[in-house]
Amino acid sequence: TADTLALAENKCTKERFTGFEMVKPSTTTDNANNDALTALLAGEADAMWVYADQAKNYQCAEGATDSWCTLWSGWGTTFAYIQTGLFGHAKAGTTLALSKKGSGLAKILDPCIDKFLETKAYYDACEKHKFTDSCFPNEHFPGGDAATTPVWEKATDELTSTCADGYCPCPQV
Repeated sequence: TADTLALAENKCTKERFTGFEMVKPSTTTDNANNDALTALLAGEADAMWVYADQAKNYQCAEGATDSWCTLWSGWGTTFAYIQTGLFGHAKAGTTLALSKKGSGLAKILDPCIDKFLETKAYYDACEKHKFTDSCFPNEHFPGGDAATTPVWEKATDELTSTCADGYCPCPQV
C-alpha cells in the first residue's frame, strides 16, 4: 500500500525513499492497477507503487480480449519496473496479525510461522491456492530449498535482467 513506500529501502542507493508525492490517478475504475498505469503512461505520475508481479499477471494470451490487455502490453517497451524485492516493511509483504506494540505476540507467532514454513503442509497450501511461485521454498518444493526465486522477488541490485525484460537493474555508476 502507498503508506509503505516511506518504509522501503531503495535497493540501488541503500537509502529509504524520500521526497515523493503520492498522486491519485485522474481515471478511476474498478481496477486500481489499471488506473495507476494509465496515469503513469499519460505522464500524470513518474512512477507507480505496485506489486512487482502485476505486469506479468496482466499479460494476455494471443487473441485475449480482456480490457487490460492493450494497456499492459507495453511492459518491457513503454514501461518497466525500476525497484523490486522491497520486502523490508513486512515479512513476505503480508500482515498475519495485529497487536499492540510490545505485546509480545511476534515472539509467540514468529517461531510458529518459521516452523510451518518448513513443512510439507506449507508446500501443499501453496500448491492448493496456486501461490507456489510466491511462497518461500523449502525441501518439499520441486528443486528443494534451491528453487529459483522469481525475478519480481529479487532485489533490484541482484537483477541480471534488462529493462526490455520488464525489470531494470540498478544503473551503472
